[in-house]
Amino acid sequence: MMISDVLTKQYHLMTDEKTLQQSFQGCYTTDLLSQAIKSAEPSNALITIISHENTIALAMMIDLPLVIITEDKVVSPVMIQKANEENICLLRTSLKTHEVVIDLYQRGLL
Repeated sequence: MMISDVLTKQYHLMTDEKTLQQSFQGCYTTDLLSQAIKSAEPSNALITIISHENTIALAMMIDLPLVIITEDKVVSPVMIQKANEENICLLRTSLKTHEVVIDLYQRGLL
């Protein structure tokens, strides 16, 4: 699926629009980055409440094109800058993690 298909009024794009022009396959949700290292697969979208630069470092390491930060957690300018540098799309939403999964599934994106 194209990352641009995820965008609705419930998702706020934090990075440059060029980051939307990638695809993703499936998702992985966790609030433990160490678990994502073990279990996420390349091309997954990562859905998490962890709004930290290490989340982008993890996405780089596993080759995740999309990170969705849930529960409207504050995203730092450093995190946004790093995501832009690495062409990783960063979205933020007020939805809870499980609500994002349900939303993406209901829209046929998972």
